Amino acid sequence: MHDLDDATSTPPDQAAPQGPAAPSDEAARPAPRPQPKSAYELPSKKNTVLRNMVWALALTMAVVIVIAIAFFGVGSDLEREPLENSELDVSESAERAQLSATFPVAVPVMGEEWSERSARFADGQDPRWVVQYSSPQGELVTLTEGSEVSAPMLSAALPGSVVEEELTIEGTDCSVLSGGDHGAGQLGISCQGADWGFLVHGDVEQAELEELAGAALASIS
Repeated sequence: MHDLDDATSTPPDQAAPQGPAAPSDEAARPAPRPQPKSAYELPSKKNTVLRNMVWALALTMAVVIVIAIAFFGVGSDLEREPLENSELDVSESAERAQLSATFPVAVPVMGEEWSERSARFADGQDPRWVVQYSSPQGELVTLTEGSEVSAPMLSAALPGSVVEEELTIEGTDCSVLSGGDHGAGQLGISCQGADWGFLVHGDVEQAELEELAGAALASIS
């Protein structure tokens, strides 16, 4: 008769049932989350608007610069050497000046090699008629006329001037002047009438000053 304990015992070669397997380390790790994109990679509406504004401003500035260059010019000769006014009419300017002047306004008629640069009349306590020409050599020659050849007129045109000689032009007594320290290198001729006087001066030869003075005297004689 077999022992009961032997009948109910588990066979040695049969393993006891096992529970659920323990999860491995890799299975226990959570799945990696996707990393957010860098801020440089994300499209920004604000940055796009700012970039468009910068481009628009740059384009506007470029258009303004092009228009300025076209209108004013760059490195133009106008900045270095004033052009003579080809539309200037000294006789017409003199007619307007004569309406206010108390002296006969001189209107020299010069040859073709001379060119008129400017003409103006300054009214006031000491009215003056000023005409500027280019000599045949292109030098500036100025005629200033008033009721007399005053000391302020001489001081403004030929500071420290001295009389070099006396001469007669178109029957009028005139004086040849030379500039002092501040007007060195320039000559002048002054002529005085009953109610007028003028001075012509410039860095030119005396003969050219005499030519302009003679034309001025011929116009008021």
